[in-house]
Amino acid sequence: MSRRLRKRSMAALAGTMIVGGPVIAACAPGNTYQAWAATDGAAGRINLDAVQDAFKESGSVSEFERRVNEIYEGDGIILIRAKQDGERLTLEGFEDLNKSEEIEDANDDLLFSIVKEKEQNQLRGHGANGYYNRGFGGGDFLFTYLLISSFSRGPYLYQTPRSNVGSLRNQRTSYRGSSSYRSQVSKNTGYFNTQKRFRGSSYDRAGRNISSNRRTYQSTQRSSGAFRTSGTSVRRSSFGSRSGGLRSSARGSRGGFGGFGGSQTIIGLSRHETRG
Repeated sequence: MSRRLRKRSMAALAGTMIVGGPVIAACAPGNTYQAWAATDGAAGRINLDAVQDAFKESGSVSEFERRVNEIYEGDGIILIRAKQDGERLTLEGFEDLNKSEEIEDANDDLLFSIVKEKEQNQLRGHGANGYYNRGFGGGDFLFTYLLISSFSRGPYLYQTPRSNVGSLRNQRTSYRGSSSYRSQVSKNTGYFNTQKRFRGSSYDRAGRNISSNRRTYQSTQRSSGAFRTSGTSVRRSSFGSRSGGLRSSARGSRGGFGGFGGSQTIIGLSRHETRG
């Protein structure tokens, strides 16, 4: 009797493994557009609390560039631009969607901006980050460095030089192979969960109001199949999360965007990223 029960248990386990196999494969990075579209990087989401900390703590613009690219989970490099209009100072962070290594307003996606006016700073999210608008006190932050070190004769105090992009990309690749990146992605997950929980409809609405540049980028990734070599972290939603589990990924793919910030865990990195 016990032998028959053991055989039945083994058969049931084998059946579960056969059924479960395709589900795991479907969630593996690089296999499906749905898996890629369900990442925050595909939607252009970034942990803006961490960006604010980086702005306060960075001693130079190159340090800020490096840190922002460590925080972000998308494929493109984030490029920085700073400009001055009278006493108003503005710093902007764009994802280089077309990999031209320079900011092109007609092609790239503005993720965030920081405006300093009358000794007050305002960090505002754009696109999928549009739910975020938070002020913090003025002080001896990055704008002071930009003003002192700027030698620009054009309209901008600073733009990420093309000569810097290669080193930024190499540094980020090394970082994504480290335990520090896993820790950062875990912090990002906690941040997105908190934002979704407290901002609710505004968080979801921002995810639908992505820029036309982002939509074009997602469409191109899908039609060309380039998403299969994506380096974004692929995270599987946990059951019972506010994002609605795996249904969120499907919903995001139909709308051409994803990255729902539910309770998630990393299940893999692309073959172009090195495991630490």
